Amino acid sequence: MSALAFDTLAYARRMEAVGFSRAQAEALAEEQAKLIDDRLATKLDLEALRLATKKDLDALSLTTKADLEAHRLATKADLDALSLTTKADLEAYRLATKADLEALSLTTKADLDAHRITTKADLDSLRNSLEKSIAEGKAETLKWIVGTVGLQTVVILGAALALARMAAH
Repeated sequence: MSALAFDTLAYARRMEAVGFSRAQAEALAEEQAKLIDDRLATKLDLEALRLATKKDLDALSLTTKADLEAHRLATKADLDALSLTTKADLEAYRLATKADLEALSLTTKADLDAHRITTKADLDSLRNSLEKSIAEGKAETLKWIVGTVGLQTVVILGAALALARMAAH
């Protein structure tokens, strides 16, 4: 992966100088070289990784923008459809309510007319009954007055005759 320069000969000589055997120093130098090659990244490695990551991020950004736009358009379409449905529902409710109110108005008018006619008939019946009762009361009163006047006349005539008989004696 990396092209880092590592001087294995100089490393092995230093290890021998501190007490390692030649075989140990060479083995250690080879392992260090492998580690450096496998684990360390060079500036070129990092730049290649940065470019690949930027390319991936750019592609992801384009995908994300496209996805967002698609979701925005789908949401707008859903909202437009919901708005139309809601308007249609409200209009249907308005028309149904208007029809219900008109039917209620007609029913109420019919009920009021029926009550008016019934009340008028009841009042006419009461008026006729009252007029009949008044006429009967007048007739009864007239009978009593005539009876009383007749009785008074008989009593007065009886008293006058009794006085005349008394005066004639």
